[in-house]
Amino acid sequence: MTHSFAQTGTELERDADTVPASVVLARILHNMLPTDPELRQDWRLWQELWVRALRDEIARHLAVDLYDQLHTWIGTAIRRGIASGEFTDCDVEATSTLLLALSDGFGIRLMLGDPRIDLPAAQAAIWRAVSGTLGVPDSFPEI
Repeated sequence: MTHSFAQTGTELERDADTVPASVVLARILHNMLPTDPELRQDWRLWQELWVRALRDEIARHLAVDLYDQLHTWIGTAIRRGIASGEFTDCDVEATSTLLLALSDGFGIRLMLGDPRIDLPAAQAAIWRAVSGTLGVPDSFPEI
C-alpha cells in the first residue's frame, strides 16, 4: 500500500507546478476513489487494513501513518493553491480532514455498488463540499 501510494503521488505531481492547483487537487481526489481496476484493488487493501487495524496495533499504526501521508498530500495541494492565489486562505488541516472523510465515505459506497451514487456524483459532492471554502467554482475540474 505504501508503494502504491508513493507511485500514485509521484505520477500526479509530475506537472503540479504548471497546472492549476484545482486540477492537482481534483486529480488527488479522483485517485482517492475506486475509479479504475487498480484503484479498486487498492481500496480492497484499505478495507482489509481497516478491519485488521481494529484488532492489531501494528496495522493500526500503519493505517494512521498512511492517513497522515494522505492528509499531507491533500494539504500540500491546498497550500499550493493558497500560495498561488487560486484558493482562498482557509483552515488547511480541517479542509484536508473533510476531504479524506468524504473520499472514504463515497469510496465505500462506490465499492459496494450503491445504485444511489456513481463516480461523477461522488466527485461532484466532494468538490461542492469544499468549493466555497477554497473560493473556486463548485463544478469538479476537468482532469
